[in-house]
This record gives sequence, structure tokens and C-alpha cells, in this order.
Amino acid sequence: MKQDPEEMYRLVYVSTAVDGLSDEDIEDILNVSQSNNDERYLTGFLAHNGRSFMQAIEGPREEVNDIYSRIAKDKRHYGVAQIIGEPISARAFPEWTMNYHRVDDDEGSSTMVIRKDDSIDVLMSPDMPRDLLYLFSKFIRMR
Repeated sequence: MKQDPEEMYRLVYVSTAVDGLSDEDIEDILNVSQSNNDERYLTGFLAHNGRSFMQAIEGPREEVNDIYSRIAKDKRHYGVAQIIGEPISARAFPEWTMNYHRVDDDEGSSTMVIRKDDSIDVLMSPDMPRDLLYLFSKFIRMR
């Protein structure tokens, strides 16, 4: 069965940051992600819990798979493992070319309006799949 390259798709992966990853490195990741995603009509969410990353990427299947291949080769993290790959009928993050939540930042992140002890529910669309909300909620609370 041939896949439609324009089929909407969601991919979620986890990875471990390399030792010594700086705030500047993360800022660079966000800036490049936002620019690339805007050009490719991709949306998503990146969470960092101090040691690991979890990221959701949504958009046309071909674009999502292409960007994931590039992400998997990035030397700023390792142990990249896809945990979800599924066709979707609607985006969970329709307004975000790439938003970010950093758990270990007590002051909140410049790209986020939530603090680490707040509920992630306030960030998500009311139509967001509950399993995705649960997955990110659990990840953010891990240390």
C-alpha cells in the first residue's frame, strides 16, 4: 500500500542529552527547529527534563520522517528512540512551530509561560489526545 506523502503524521521520540549541553546549545536547537519547521509546515513540542529530551513533531509524513532522520544524527544527544509514529487527523500543537518546556528552570523558559510545578494541561489544546498529554506529563515530572 502506497503512503500519501501529504498524510498528516505525528512522531514522538526520546533521547539523552550529551554531557555538558549548554543553555546556548538548547537555544540554538530551538532557533533552528522553529525556522526549519516553519518552512516545512511542521509543528511540535520539545520537553527537557534536565537530562533527556522528548519531542513531538507533526506535519506531512514525508517532512516529519525527513526531519526525524536529521534529528537522529545530531551529536548533541544520543539514544534517540521513536516511541510514537502515527497518522493523525488533527494536530495537537497547531500553533507551535516548536515550543519548549524545560523542567529544571525555576524561573520558567523564555519560550514558555508555564513553570515546572504547573500542570502541562494549560499548554495543550482541549482536543489534544489524552494519551499524548499523559505521556508528556509523565516525562516532565521525571528527574
